[in-house]
This record gives sequence, structure tokens and C-alpha cells, in this order.
Amino acid sequence: MKIAFLILLTALGFLAVILNLALDTRFKARSMGFCACFAAVSGMLIYGYAYTWTSGLSVATLFRTLMTICRMFAGVNDLGTFSQTPLSRSDAAMAGFWLTHFLAFYVTASAAIAVLGQQLLKYLRVKLLRVGAVTLVYGATRQTARLVRLPRGSRGLVCVTRDDDDVSEALGGVSFQDDPDGRAAAELLRHISARRPLSVYCVSPDAGENLRFATALRDAMSARGMDGLNASLFLLGVSEARAVGLLASPGRCGFGSLFACDESELTARQAIRCLPPWSRVDFDADGRASGDLRVLVVGFGRMGKAMLRHLVMNGQFEGSAFRAQVVDARMDALSGLMKARFSAMLEAYDIQLIQEDARSAAFYDRLEAHRPAIIALCAGSRKANMILAHALERYYELRDERPAIVQCAEGSVTLEDAEYRLENIDVRAMDRLAMVLNHAYCNGPSPEADWRTCDAFSRASCRASVDFYPAFCRMMGAETPEALERVWPPEGALLENMARTEHRRWCAFHLAMGYRTMTEAELDRRAARIKTGEDIRLGKDTRAMTHACLVPWEALDGLSDREFAATGRRVDYKRMDVNNILAIPEIMRRDSGERPLPS
Repeated sequence: MKIAFLILLTALGFLAVILNLALDTRFKARSMGFCACFAAVSGMLIYGYAYTWTSGLSVATLFRTLMTICRMFAGVNDLGTFSQTPLSRSDAAMAGFWLTHFLAFYVTASAAIAVLGQQLLKYLRVKLLRVGAVTLVYGATRQTARLVRLPRGSRGLVCVTRDDDDVSEALGGVSFQDDPDGRAAAELLRHISARRPLSVYCVSPDAGENLRFATALRDAMSARGMDGLNASLFLLGVSEARAVGLLASPGRCGFGSLFACDESELTARQAIRCLPPWSRVDFDADGRASGDLRVLVVGFGRMGKAMLRHLVMNGQFEGSAFRAQVVDARMDALSGLMKARFSAMLEAYDIQLIQEDARSAAFYDRLEAHRPAIIALCAGSRKANMILAHALERYYELRDERPAIVQCAEGSVTLEDAEYRLENIDVRAMDRLAMVLNHAYCNGPSPEADWRTCDAFSRASCRASVDFYPAFCRMMGAETPEALERVWPPEGALLENMARTEHRRWCAFHLAMGYRTMTEAELDRRAARIKTGEDIRLGKDTRAMTHACLVPWEALDGLSDREFAATGRRVDYKRMDVNNILAIPEIMRRDSGERPLPS
């Protein structure tokens, strides 16, 4: 009976050991720490007592005790010396002796098992990479890891990291160590099937590192003879214009699809979706705005510049003038590039760049005179924005007119009590309607296939166009796209004013992207080149970034006549804007998968 009881206790103890190895990593670490401390302290007491009893107290006894404690963790004991002490005659003391040695060895064994288990698990996971779709995550942090969208049921996950191992453990999958020479990219591709889909997320906070790794991965694919068409790339912090060279093209290896995400631009786009300028404008029954749109931007760093450009793109309405004031205490030092690169935009609209501290008395006098409908706080950090927002709330709390205040820091938009963070948003889903619009123009095999071959500027154009769709719904008195069915199509003055607004929006987008109006002399030179047989567009020069259509609505008929005289083609530029308006419900229904509205 005693033997059976002993066997039962031993089995229960062994089961407890196995369960502890399977527990959550953080709990296991705490339990191992307790065991190690308990074993070390108990070893000091046991062997300190035993060696002092048998050999006396001396420096040699101290060092002998320390060495024996170290040997305990390797499974070695000195039972012979302990047996010479009176304490060894106690069953409880002997039980403590063996428990101490067991815990010491258990700490060492569990560490060895963990290392061997991790290596075995990594080996199995690496082998499984050749079976299904693979998701590759580079440089993830606790914040940017949330941008990763794993396919449902995905098991083929690879994390490439340098320091943040906790993130790799949280995501799961197999982890590889990064290196600046690109060897990690080549090593990864040895384990991935060229025929399986590959989704790559470069989400390091360092945009340069993301671009470096994506380039190294593309080069490694090329070296292995992979075309990369089944590989998609999500690139954080890099504009699509810089990343376009990573796309696959005939005869060149690259990624089949690309989503490059500049955080300041994407944050500004999300801010417009949260606080659209048209929500602060009233429209009459003919779709004309009843007043000017006044906005104020505080801060002119990367975020402030992006926010100003997106406000310009989304703040143009027939019957309204766009008036913006931008204040920053370091405006002279920050505005050089904007004035040089986007001078046409600054000249086309009432935009004032003002060197002024947002905490000064002059700033609050400006609030009283400018009376903005929207204030965008882009002070450089969430904390700085919050301080300014609280001050503005105190200023406006006793005033009847209160502007909408939106706080914009890279990756975060705060409106009233709601915060929208990019890691909580499916940024790929934001492009779905833009892909449908592009597909309507290209009429290729699918929206996804057309989007893969779409250049960065055309992508931005499609995004700007569909982001403005809710403004046209508001002009029609339909607060939601679904409500358009009851009032569509617009006619007469309403249709013309919506087309005029569409032309204003189109012009604003091009100016905000750095275009300028083509001069008469440029038009004449291009018309002469066309007459000599050169195949170029009359009114658009993408290299010089000039466009003849960046003129008021009333001048479009004259431009259509000039096009006919130079090329012999009948082009009705006004009708293009009208057609863009009439196509809105059709594009929306294509996105939802419904049948088109009857014309």
C-alpha cells in the first residue's frame, strides 16, 4: 500500500512538472525563477551546514559550498558529506535535501527542453512553409503588428526581426533574425514555395529599413528565378511613388501587388473621412454651397503639410471659396519645400502660411477674425495636440459658434472623444472602392488585376475621387449612398453644379499633387509637335507636371475646340465631369456587387 501511494505521489509530481512546461510563457518564467531561488538558498543552508559541521568554518568551506551549489544544477549531489551530520537522521531533512536537488536540476532541464523544443518547433514550421500561403512580417512592433492581416486559418507565418522578440512570440509562426546585408531574405526564400501565395508586410517604424528589406527580398526572388506575381507587398512609411520600382513588370521580377502607406498621408486621409469638409458646408436645392469654407491648420511638419493638401483636395465646392490659414512658430524654416513644390496650389487658393505660436495672444485674435469651421491640430505629437485642444475647448466653451477640432498625429486621428488609430483600420479595405473605379476605366480582367498595374498617380487619383463621393450624396440631400436611389439622377442646375464641383475637385487634386496650369506657349509648342506626327497628349505633360485643364469651368469649351484643331478629335471636357457624376451610383453598386441602376 505504501509503495502504491509513493508511486501515485511520484506520478502526480511528474504530471505537475509536465503541466508547468506547457503553461503560459510569462507564468513559466516566474515559476522557474522561484524554483531557482529556492534551490540556491536551500543549497546554501544544506551544504553550508554540512561542510561547517564536518570541516569547520573557513574560507575553503565557503568556496566548497559555492561549487557544490553550482554542481546541484547539473544533477550532482554530495549526499556522503550530508549523511555525516545529525540532521540527516531526520526524514523531513532528507526530503528537503532531495527536493532541493530536484528543483535545481528541474530548472536546468526545463531550460534545455525549452531550447530543444523551440528548435524542433521551428524546424517543423519551416518545413510547413512549403505547403500553403505564407505571410512574411518584417520589423513589427507592438503598434505596427496590428496592421498585419493574416488570412483566416493561416499557419504559414514568418517574422523577421532584430530585437523585439516579444512581438514575434505574440504573432506566432517562425522567427528569423534580420541582417543589413539581405542574407535573411535569401535564406527565407529557400524555405518558401515559389508557387504559393506570399504576403509581405514591412511594418518597421523605420521607413528606410522597410524599403531596404523589400528591395533585398525582390532581389532574392529575382536571383531564384521567381517572377513574384503571386507575392503582395504592404510597405509602411514609404510613398507609392518611391516604391513603384518594386512592382513586377514584363521582363522584371517584382511584387504582383503593392500597397505603400505613407503614415502622414494615410492619417490625413482618415481625418478627412472622420471629419469631411462638406459636413461643415450647407448646400441649396441646386447643389451650390451657401458660404465659404474656412479652415485653420496648426503645425506645418509632415502631418500639417499632408493635412493642408487633403483639405484642399476635399474642400472645393461650387459657390464656395476655400480659405485656409496655417500657423507654426517655425513657419519660415518649414515652408520652403511647400512654397517651391506646390506654389501653384498656394497661388490658386486663399492659403496663408503664418509664423505664429498657437499659444500666443495673436493666435487667439486670429481665431476671432478668421472664424474657422475646421481646426486641424498637427502639432507633432498626440500630447501636444491634446494640450492645444484643451485650450481651444476652454476658449470656445462660452461662444455660440464652435468649430470642429480634429487632432492629427501620424497614425492617430482624434475627433471629440473618439480616437481612430491606423493599426485598428483595414487600410487595404479603404482602397476597395478606388479599385472598382479604376477597373471601370481599365475594364481589365478584375479590379485586383487592374490595380496591380495601376501607377501611383492614378491610384491617388482614384482614391481622391471616391473619397469625395459622400459630398455629392450630401448635395443630393442623400446622407448615405443607399439613399441615392430615391433621388437619382440629378438634372438641370443641380447636375451642372455637381459637375462644376467635380471639376473644382479634380483641379484641386492635381494642384495638391504638384501640377500647374499649362501655359499658352506650352500648348502651342505641343500642338506643333502633334502636327509633325509626334504621339503626345496636347493638354497634359506628366514629366513637367502641367495640365491645360487646370482652368475655370467656363474655359473648358475653348480648350475642347483647341483639342479638335490640333488633333482632329472631338473632346468635350465639360461632359467628362458630367459623366463622372452620373457614374457614381454605378461604381458604388459594383463595389457592393449589386446590379447597376437603370439609366
